[in-house]
Amino acid sequence: MTGPSAYEPNPYGVPAYSERVPAGAQQAPKPPPLDRWFTSEQAMGLSASILIGVDTVASWASAWSDWHSYGALKAFPDDDGKLAQADLISGSSGIVSALALFAAAVVFIVWLWRVRWNAEMFCRGEHRLTRGWVLGSWICPVVNLWYPKWVVDDIVAASDPRTPPQTNLLRGIPGTRLVWAWWITWVIGLVLGNVAQRSTLDGAAELGGLRTNAVLSSISAVATTAAAVLVMVLIQRVNELQIRRPWTPWWAADQAQPPFGSSAR
Repeated sequence: MTGPSAYEPNPYGVPAYSERVPAGAQQAPKPPPLDRWFTSEQAMGLSASILIGVDTVASWASAWSDWHSYGALKAFPDDDGKLAQADLISGSSGIVSALALFAAAVVFIVWLWRVRWNAEMFCRGEHRLTRGWVLGSWICPVVNLWYPKWVVDDIVAASDPRTPPQTNLLRGIPGTRLVWAWWITWVIGLVLGNVAQRSTLDGAAELGGLRTNAVLSSISAVATTAAAVLVMVLIQRVNELQIRRPWTPWWAADQAQPPFGSSAR
């Protein structure tokens, strides 16, 4: 059996929240507004994975261009034409890599935003960061070294069918090794890639500087590749968790029947 329409509000006729509060009982926190229902984000996740793969290829092209610049200076130190050509290749590669990263980041964050919405409806548990940090955690300096991991940790915890719908806090649920491995490799690739890029922008014309830059770019590409593979697995894992979990909002978990039969598991 398939799930409900992506934007069909309350397709299972779950009683309104206010109608189910017993007389004299303390009212629980207001649930998220039902201006949309749960959505399967497998298509968006696939798009993000494809673009992440493209970005990975671009990172290797950028590393190759750094080695090419080093080799050109080493072999033709006095040939301005060869050096200018190498600089052009390096600059073009950097632009392509930046565009690929931007495209992958946009689609990944859209996917992350949508699965976060699902997660908030699956489980009552409080996320460590508000929904705005799904985007802000990536662009705010310093905290972008750990806030995105918190966002993903809480989404995974809330999406897991083993997490009870009435769980109060998600921070107490241990993070998975998959998220840890992805985040460590991503941070390594990010830091080394930024160092190499800054060296390129500063115009490091010294042979030793170019060699160091090429080495850093290569290590960054290796780390980025590992992070890309891990985040593709992570995207698939989160989507599978959310498909396996009954599409019933946490405030109606004891009122509605799961929309999926055993065939959807």
